Amino acid sequence: MRPRSQTIGTLGRSPARATVPPPITPPPPPPPDRGAVRRWLQSAMFDNVGLKFLSIVLAVTVFLLVNTDKDREITARVGVSYTLPEDKVLVSGRIDEVRVTLKGAWRRLRKFDERQVDRINLDLRRASSGEIAISNDMIHVPSGLAVTMVSPRAVHIAFDKRVDKIVEVVPMVTGHLQHGYIVAEVKPVPATVKLRGAEGVLAALTAIRTRDISLEGHSDSFTAESHIESPDGVDVAGNPDVSVQIRVDEELVTRKLPGLSVVVRGDGDASRWKATPPQVDVTLTGALLAVEKARSSLVPIVKLTPDAKPREVEVTIDGLPPGVGVKISPEHVKLAPLRVPSPGPPPRAH
Repeated sequence: MRPRSQTIGTLGRSPARATVPPPITPPPPPPPDRGAVRRWLQSAMFDNVGLKFLSIVLAVTVFLLVNTDKDREITARVGVSYTLPEDKVLVSGRIDEVRVTLKGAWRRLRKFDERQVDRINLDLRRASSGEIAISNDMIHVPSGLAVTMVSPRAVHIAFDKRVDKIVEVVPMVTGHLQHGYIVAEVKPVPATVKLRGAEGVLAALTAIRTRDISLEGHSDSFTAESHIESPDGVDVAGNPDVSVQIRVDEELVTRKLPGLSVVVRGDGDASRWKATPPQVDVTLTGALLAVEKARSSLVPIVKLTPDAKPREVEVTIDGLPPGVGVKISPEHVKLAPLRVPSPGPPPRAH
């Protein structure tokens, strides 16, 4: 049998329809494993802790070594002292300290303490008035530090001749004694002191004061210790302390009491007598507290005797405390009976 041609078979019928498979949808990704992230963080933080700590220490050390070697500057204060001549007084204003700029490595500057620097001593024993320079080499700082600037760079000085002078001591008192008392005397011991200082300053001084002494609340004499306050450029040659004796007395006053009514007292019926004038002026003299007490208790009186008759009588004061003087004006008044009105005629009968 003859074989069928493959070409004719293909041409004589349509080829079979090919079947297309459906698209395959990929499965959803699995959810993230949170435990894996946590394990990664823990590993990054805690694995090889010693090695990581050593790395940090080395990094910090290198940073400090690099940065602390750089030069920096700071400002410090340095005190100034003076060596003065014996026969002269410095009358110009003193500079007690200067400001100094220091330069050096930061690790040295951090340890620097300005209190460890010695004061700058200015020796003025052979100096004359004018400007005294302050140079960098007069300031001694620790090794590794350098002085780059000093402010101020110079000090102005002026001298005056030193002399002695004796002046009086004037005690200064403040405050108030108790009511009714006054300061009778303030006596310093010693009464004078010797001052030593500039001739120009002492020429204008005739006395020198003490510190304030309080009188507050005192009613008796007392003694207080005080200190002499000397002006700048002046010193007390000796002990600057003095003893101050303060004597306290009662305050004496004179008080006038005008228009006090005269009272008739004595034997007989005083209500039937009158004094003319009926009032007098009374002046009291004595200690303030006693006078104030007497003002509320004294009474001007005239005495009525058994043989009373119209006459001029002396006015006296009843209730006057001892130690209080009195003056009455007028000192005498006229004593006369009161007029009794006569009875009138009897009424007429209607």
